[in-house]
Amino acid sequence: MDPYRTNKMNQSILEVLSSLIQSAVKDPRVGFVTINQVKLNRDHSVAEVFYSVLGDEQERRDSFKGLKKARGFMQSKLVRTLGMRAAPSLRFVYDDSVAKAIDMGELLDGLKQDGGFLTEDEKKRRMTLDDIQPPLELIRGLRQGDSFWLVPHHNPDPDAMGGVLALAEALRAMGRTVRVMGYCDPPIGLKDLPGFDQVTCSDDPDAVFDEDQPDTLVLVDCHRIDRCGPLEDTLARFAKRWCVDHHLISGRKAPEPGWVEDRSCSSCTLIHRVIAKLGEGDSDYSDSPFDMTVDMGTNLYAGLVTDTGGFRFNNTVPFTFELARDLSELGVDTAAVAAQSLHRYRRQGVAMLQHVLATFDYHAEGRILVAHATRGMLQETGAVMPDTEGFVNIATAVDGVQLVAFLKELDDDTWRASLRAEPGWDVQQIAARHGGGGHKAAAGCTIEGPLDEVIAGLVGDLMAALSA
Repeated sequence: MDPYRTNKMNQSILEVLSSLIQSAVKDPRVGFVTINQVKLNRDHSVAEVFYSVLGDEQERRDSFKGLKKARGFMQSKLVRTLGMRAAPSLRFVYDDSVAKAIDMGELLDGLKQDGGFLTEDEKKRRMTLDDIQPPLELIRGLRQGDSFWLVPHHNPDPDAMGGVLALAEALRAMGRTVRVMGYCDPPIGLKDLPGFDQVTCSDDPDAVFDEDQPDTLVLVDCHRIDRCGPLEDTLARFAKRWCVDHHLISGRKAPEPGWVEDRSCSSCTLIHRVIAKLGEGDSDYSDSPFDMTVDMGTNLYAGLVTDTGGFRFNNTVPFTFELARDLSELGVDTAAVAAQSLHRYRRQGVAMLQHVLATFDYHAEGRILVAHATRGMLQETGAVMPDTEGFVNIATAVDGVQLVAFLKELDDDTWRASLRAEPGWDVQQIAARHGGGGHKAAAGCTIEGPLDEVIAGLVGDLMAALSA
């Protein structure tokens, strides 16, 4: 048979049957039937009629019975209307493709409504604080603990120390015994945080452990004890360890149990959510409800404002301001905290900054900036390495700079590299190659070797990142 003629006949039969069902078939069982397609066989003796029904399963069954009953009537009408010698035998086949399409459409609409087609950045910008909820296992572990050590990472910043101090106050409000373990020579901005005067810095942490006999360790802004420098060996004695951190540092060791949430702009944001949950109380653990205090909020705001660079880094999202508003409403003096955390240096630190500024070295037509701080500079100025906290952000503020590497001398031929990137670039991969980690915009690693060789290697890595 001529395929063109067959296709034309298929369409003609479809149009006639559609018209008959709408106007001439009187069987009440035939409901909202749509003829979707007609397929004649090779000799045109049989026509498969694919139809769909708007309705439930019972309505589909009733419509099929009605169509079969009206088959002879419709075949005779085909002969008269189309001038056929003999009508093909009509075989009605239910076509579920329309129903599937409707179901798929509803599924796609649901996914769209739920944000299924949004990018990760778009999803993050839709999030609210209520979308960030701590794992039940972490909350249960904190309620089960009796004697705690809370520890930030080595060389802590306000996000680490602020989170530790806020959580310590919350656990004490629950009647728990808490010790915050810190490190000597903290940056000046940390010393005025509420509760910092109770932080323990000891040359013999094992002796303190033996005295306390603590049962639970919580790491804040840190998820591995090997990031706790001189405290690592003592912290390894804990059988129960938890962590709260907002970015995962790559390495050979897995993170401790707890909560690592990289959608959060700061660890203090996560600690806020933990405190809010703990503050609800729990009768199973005889924990009464408690309210967040201004001191807790002050410590949390210090971490929030510093880890977002005063709300100028690209990790600043709508729920960042939601938290800032809540803390301000609580009574936190946001201007004072920002001044204390972001814009305060010791005189020795300012002298150290002058030395570091003199090392600024530009590459790739000013798109890459490398700087360094040595132990000799510290000796000359009377500064300590924590005084250099925040220097890397000065480098990122230089116009035209897209990638930064700031090196701090830890020991002979041992350098801690802080890497920063403008949006669109990735320094995490560079840090990972040297055994460190972080995230795309900010990462770190430790590199061994003479300063000139370390700088040359990092410049090569950063040049390759620009070309990627």
